[in-house]
Amino acid sequence: LASRAPAPGAPRVIPRARANRRRAARASAADTERLPPRDASTRPEDTFREPASSSACRERGASTTEAVARNPAKRTRASSRRAMLAAAVSAPLASAAGGALATGAVDSMVDPRSYFQDVPTLFAPLYGEDSRETRLIEIVPGEVYALEQNLALGPLETPLRCVVVKLKDGTTWVHAPLAPTNEFFELAESVGPVKHVVVPTYALEHKIFAKPALERWPSAKLWVAPGQFAFPVNVPAAKVFGREPDGVLGVRGDASGDVCDGAMTLPGETFTDVSVSLTNANASDPPWLDEIACDVLRCGRFAIAGQDVTLYEATFLHKKSKTLIVTDCVAYVPRAIPVLQTPEKLLLVGKRSTDDPQPPDTFENRVAGWKKMALLVTYFFPEHEELVRPGLVEWSDGWEENFDALAERLLVPPVVRATLYNQNPERVKTYVDRVCKEWEFDKVVPAHWAGPVAAGPAEFERAFRFLEDNSLDAFPEGDMKRGLKPIADSVARR
Repeated sequence: LASRAPAPGAPRVIPRARANRRRAARASAADTERLPPRDASTRPEDTFREPASSSACRERGASTTEAVARNPAKRTRASSRRAMLAAAVSAPLASAAGGALATGAVDSMVDPRSYFQDVPTLFAPLYGEDSRETRLIEIVPGEVYALEQNLALGPLETPLRCVVVKLKDGTTWVHAPLAPTNEFFELAESVGPVKHVVVPTYALEHKIFAKPALERWPSAKLWVAPGQFAFPVNVPAAKVFGREPDGVLGVRGDASGDVCDGAMTLPGETFTDVSVSLTNANASDPPWLDEIACDVLRCGRFAIAGQDVTLYEATFLHKKSKTLIVTDCVAYVPRAIPVLQTPEKLLLVGKRSTDDPQPPDTFENRVAGWKKMALLVTYFFPEHEELVRPGLVEWSDGWEENFDALAERLLVPPVVRATLYNQNPERVKTYVDRVCKEWEFDKVVPAHWAGPVAAGPAEFERAFRFLEDNSLDAFPEGDMKRGLKPIADSVARR
């Protein structure tokens, strides 16, 4: 179960010194550095070291605290006690707005991984202070990078990814910023000065941190997917993001200026079924379209708190590196445990029964926890997790086979397939045809689970085979019927 790089070549994790003194004291003086204890993919009894780094990597991996000390102007503005109290008082109002207001960062010279989330959400920390570790991965040297953190809900954790592309002028394009820690900001800025921030979809975890990112990078342009919404009441985009977007991605459909799905084009350029190059009324075409192509899919419609909401997702292609950048439309669940997973949480989730004591910290127990965690995150109420009585949950035999049906293949996540893409298969198929026929790519970088994934148009198209016949690549019926099917039936608009 050794970790496998699912992309061509070996994406390189850029090493860095530990940020706090306790870890720094244990670090080797050589170019190698022991992975932190939370490297859950390795056997506990073994010692692992990161590859030797070049001087450039060491500079990118320098302690965030040291970097802040060298350049105090880069520090995120600290929230005062009064601001924190004001945030607490305004929490009910923010909750009513559906978590549409963005998150603020708290500067911490003690812990560069800390931040303050001032809007209630469904994921950790729900509200208040939290700490997240960030990893910087070089996908294509000098061109495409990924920043990774964990998205957590109770004991459940999955990787969450932001993609940074270095443009020809040396500036960068940042896709779906992550939690606003000093560590995240410093690592993103190590690639180059940020010129563009992109919010690719409606989902809260991919847009809530755009506002603090724009506060950190005030000169950056903001580009958003259409269909941004809040519930139970609408909140203006200027409130959500701290300012009006510089452009709404997509093509203009009719005289009313409504945004439609389709491939955005450069002036004078025509794709198979689209020859429109305008975005929203208050912006010109994004200046990066000559380097990063964009296609917007109208995913489906939801009935949310009395609103009939249309949902969109933007897909991008970095042309030079042949890298397809997606958010939620496809994913790749790995067998190997991601590096940032917390061992204690894996052991907790991996128990056969909630009445069992915490199991020994072994490689096998961690793997069991990872597999069960993947099933819980994917299906919400998986088939083999049984409620025996209030307060007692047990796993029955068969869960490993259900994980095997999910793992190590490029697929449309069950929640997306059941709630969105089954609404209008023809529309989604048209989008898949555009991407596969017009774009050349050899790797896919999703925002969740593993990435990059070695995949081209054939593999991408295969992931959507169910559009022709819903029985193809079917997920276990028992996993689907307890959680996802009732949700799909209650909120989706056919």
